[in-house]
Amino acid sequence: MEKGYVIIVTYNGIKWIEECLKSVFNSSIPVIPIVIDNNSNDDTVAFIKENFQDVVLLEQSENLGFGKANNKGMRYALNQNADYVFLLNQDAFLNKDTIEHLIQVAKKHPEYGVLSPLQTDYSGKLLEKYFFKFSAEDNMTLYSDFILKNKVKDVYSVNFIQAAAWFLPINTLKKVGGFDPIFYHYGEDNNYCQRIMYHQFKIGIVPNTFIRHDTDKPSDVSFIPFSKNYFNIYKRDISINYANINKQLAPSIIFKARKKIYFKIIKSFVKLNFKKSLGYYKELCIFDSTLKLIKKSRDINCTIGANYLND
Repeated sequence: MEKGYVIIVTYNGIKWIEECLKSVFNSSIPVIPIVIDNNSNDDTVAFIKENFQDVVLLEQSENLGFGKANNKGMRYALNQNADYVFLLNQDAFLNKDTIEHLIQVAKKHPEYGVLSPLQTDYSGKLLEKYFFKFSAEDNMTLYSDFILKNKVKDVYSVNFIQAAAWFLPINTLKKVGGFDPIFYHYGEDNNYCQRIMYHQFKIGIVPNTFIRHDTDKPSDVSFIPFSKNYFNIYKRDISINYANINKQLAPSIIFKARKKIYFKIIKSFVKLNFKKSLGYYKELCIFDSTLKLIKKSRDINCTIGANYLND
């Protein structure tokens, strides 16, 4: 029997952790849960220690973010000679046969580096809205086959799927590695999917296999220009775009992007809008500093190996 680990990153997750872990222990295929707690300040850790002693609990002294915390879980699984890992959000819940079905599909289709079940909302009656948005953009055939009652395939290929519930065969970790640490929260799954495709793996959705996901993410558009959140999103978007190793990072592309920011700085300055000009200058500084990290990141991510999992 395969040895599998379910990796759950928690941060103030007391609202969901009991139901999440119960769903893992209820799996038709026995799995070992690894919880990496990002220094929660609620009762998450105490609750796990009291009620789920069989969980591998890795407590952190700081909030590492989603990617780095998952890397710790993946590193642990690698060291334990795991056959696969399953990344599960703290606010997501497995169906009993979810992992069993994913194992069957993974064995039949080894070309897939990431497999995801269908993600529903908490009720289980509707598809989770972000899951639907991203997957529908990539592969409408999946939904057409259900609606038109066509024969459903084992797996449907997509270019991206959010990392709320990822099944990763261990060969994926050995070839692609873990999440890139240049991403703190959001964007790491975009980058990982880019790397999956670069290394000749596919990304797939497995129909008739489900998790429930209790999420309602805030919209980025509410952030004030040049605020802390604005610059965090700006840095994330730069990283997603320029760290994509499937695209060439030509000097002309960088020059064009920097020239565009320079123009905004000068235009704002001429209009005596010094606050806006200073904001765009900060954008330029963030662009340059982030690009240095991206260039190093691209070199690492092009190589085969358990990158970011050997520290």
